[in-house]
Parts: sequence; C-alpha cells; structure tokens
Amino acid sequence: MHKYTVHRGFPSMHKVSSECDSGIFLICFSFSVLIDAVMEKEGKFLQLPDGRKISYREQGLPKQSATRSLLVLHGLGSSRLASMPGVSEDLLKEMGVRLIAIDRPGYGLSTPNPQQSFSTAAADIANIADILELGERIWLLGYSCGGAYCWGAARYIPERIAGIAMWAPAGNYWWKDFTDTQRKAAMAEITIGSRLMFLLVRQVPQWMVYAYVRHVVVRTVGARWVASAKKQLSPPDQHNLAANGSSGLMFRDSIESAKQDGFGMAQDLQLLTGDWGFGLSDVQRVYHGPLHIWQGDQDWLVPISLQRLIKKRIPDLVHLHELLGEGHLSPFCFNDKVHRDTLSVMFSKTRDSNEVSLTNVNKALENTPQIKTWTKRRLGRNCQGRAPHQHSAGDST
Repeated sequence: MHKYTVHRGFPSMHKVSSECDSGIFLICFSFSVLIDAVMEKEGKFLQLPDGRKISYREQGLPKQSATRSLLVLHGLGSSRLASMPGVSEDLLKEMGVRLIAIDRPGYGLSTPNPQQSFSTAAADIANIADILELGERIWLLGYSCGGAYCWGAARYIPERIAGIAMWAPAGNYWWKDFTDTQRKAAMAEITIGSRLMFLLVRQVPQWMVYAYVRHVVVRTVGARWVASAKKQLSPPDQHNLAANGSSGLMFRDSIESAKQDGFGMAQDLQLLTGDWGFGLSDVQRVYHGPLHIWQGDQDWLVPISLQRLIKKRIPDLVHLHELLGEGHLSPFCFNDKVHRDTLSVMFSKTRDSNEVSLTNVNKALENTPQIKTWTKRRLGRNCQGRAPHQHSAGDST
C-alpha cells in the first residue's frame, strides 16, 4: 500500500517550473515560499482518539468570548484555507462567532483515513467538537462537497447538531429517493466533464481513481486549476474570479488541498458516487433541526434541480434559498451579503426553523382576489401611466 505522508513544503520544483517559464521562475518560487510560511502559520492541529491529526484554522472570536461556534467543511479540491471564502473578521465578531475550518482527512495537512465513510466522518466531527470544546450541539456549514458530509452528520450524529447550513451542497444522484428520470435530468445540467467523471468513477477499480487523481488531477493545481475554472464555470463564476480575491484564494487553496497527492480528492470521488449508506428519508427520520440550503440557479457544478428534488422529497426539513443569477462561486466567495444572510439565518433568535418568509407572505396576499381587486382600482385611480411596482424575488424556504 502506498504510504501517504504530510508534505509541509510547497509543491516540488518541477511542478512550479511547469507553470512558470524561465524568465519568471525565481519570482514564482519566492512567492511560493512566502505562501508556505503564511499557511504554516495558519495551521493548527488536534489529535483524534485513533491518533490521526486534523489541521484547522480558527477565525472570529476566541473560545472564551464567543457566544456560538461554527464548524466549516470544505469542498472537493479545497482545504481549511477556503473557510467561508473572504469572510469579514468584523462580521464574525459582530455575530459572536468562533469559526473553525478544518482540512478534512486526506486534504492539506490532515492525516488520511483509508477506511473513511460518511459514518466515520460524522464520528470525526463529534470528536473535533469535543476536543475543541465547541459545545454539546454544534452548527455546521458545508460548501459543495462539504455538504455531503453535513448530510452524513445529520444522519449519524443528529443529537450533536444544532443546525446545518449548506452552500451548493453535493448530493447523491443515485439516492433511491429519486427516479431514474429525475437523476438523469439533474445530471444533464452539470458540465460534461463532471458528468463523465462521476460515471467513470462508478465503473473503474479504486486504484485507478487514486492513480488518476495523483498523476493527472494533482498536476493541475495552482495556475492551471484557476485557468480551467475561468473557462469551464458559468459566467457569474467567471466574473467572480476576475473581480476580486477569489482567483488568488483558489490558487493557494487548490495547492494546499493536494499536499497529500490528492488522497482526499480521490476518496471524495469514490464516496460521492458510491452507496452513501443512507437516504433522505433516513435523515428526515432522525434529524429534526434547522437545515438550510443556498443554491445558485446558474451553478454548472451542482445543479439547482438537485436541490429542488431534495426539497420536494423532504419539504418539511429543507429550507431552500434560491439565488437567482448566481453560480457555484459567485454567491459565496467574497460576498459579504450572503455571508451575513447565512449567519443571520443560522443564529438570529428572531428566525428559526419554522420561520415564514415575509416576502412569500406578501406574495400570497397579493394573489388573493380581494387584494388584486383593490390594487387594480388603486392603480387605475392614482397610478395611470405608471408601471406596477416590481417586487424582488425572495428566497424560497
């Protein structure tokens, strides 16, 4: 069996040189050393009961002054560096939040778990909460593939979860809760590359998946990873990568994610496309806390139709916030509004899992015959020549 070790240095010289021509090689190398020093400084470690180490970063308020804790689970090809991408320290402190972002096993500086499943990952979450004293019941935020492990936590450690927020969460297209027609329709909305990857991983031996990730995917981290994202993601995401710090974070984050030869990425692909060991009905049976999903309708990696299927299957549990005109990155990376909305929904005492959207109430009232008649008369009497007021689309819950 190949031994996966934690590499604390930047990618080897030949990888850096493959991305830089000879004229700028020294500049790239110097920059890499600086980034390495920053990432080492950010990394902290805890030891799980079985001896494995988990690397994490801490943001917001310290334990002694925070009023609430949030554990963040990153996506595929990401790391603790992503956290809530670009979140304001001032916002975290305003909300009284102590934020912990981990390297999931096999990513970054965290020890791999060759036997990982969704149930063992949930056990890791419970142990991390205990070791870092996050509380008896914790809040989770899962981004993209990290959302899959939030589903696992809801299924296997529901008693430890105070609430869950997920951003564009990966789901299981092969859940028995879906029909073949529904599954195929949802998969048709993702990129061809993603669709082929999922289908191939289900058919080939495990060693081939790990070899492909190690020898092909890992070589693309850094500049090529960002360039590929700029070409293949939706227009809102392309704009996000060009307009703020998202591309720089993606560059560093993808490199950090692959420090263990892509073990975590390969394992994610295997788990995502395999039998999760539970379905949506199993989650609904044991988990009764708040569960919110934010999803862009222009996301080409995780389709909004998948979240709508989930909402349709377990409507009483899932609160779906549809983000019009947004992609996989644009709503969540360096977007203070969505960061604030997410934390407010999760932690505000005036909003809970049984909240009723004021926007939806207004829309319901506007559609009653009495209100329609009154509005028509008012428009005819006082607003001739003026266009009716356009209401902004609210989140669906």
